[in-house]
Amino acid sequence: MSEDNVVLPDGTEKTYTMLDLPDFAGVLPVLDDELIMVKNYRYPIDEMVLELPAGFIDEGETPEEAAGRELEEETGFVLEKCEKLCEYHPVASLNDQEAHLFVGEAKKGGEVDHDEGEDIEVIMLSIKETYEMLERNEISHPHTVIALYKAEHLLKDEF
Repeated sequence: MSEDNVVLPDGTEKTYTMLDLPDFAGVLPVLDDELIMVKNYRYPIDEMVLELPAGFIDEGETPEEAAGRELEEETGFVLEKCEKLCEYHPVASLNDQEAHLFVGEAKKGGEVDHDEGEDIEVIMLSIKETYEMLERNEISHPHTVIALYKAEHLLKDEF
């Protein structure tokens, strides 16, 4: 964490407390007519959360490389090609972290390598079922929701 004393555009002085986090990348991987998702245990809410494979970008790594690495580490699938969906600042009020989201084609053949303490379950869902779950609010992870809405036009022929 860090603190900055700033003068806002209206002249008001304020101390900003910021949470320093690295940028991250996530991918909505497609294999045939299914999406490869993961369920991750999230301690702050004490729940298994359905989400896209994602993680921090390592130093010297591109967002695309990080998305592919995270997909393989979390699921054992390999990213063949990907298309950028968007980039944004998830919590601009707390930090300058940048999120990079992709959609891509995956294939079997990678090696799972979970980080210590990760409790991950790989879930294969049809594209149709995924969007039905999204509409019923059964998928609520913010980055996953954004990726699904951003990718809908690319996946529309699939469902």
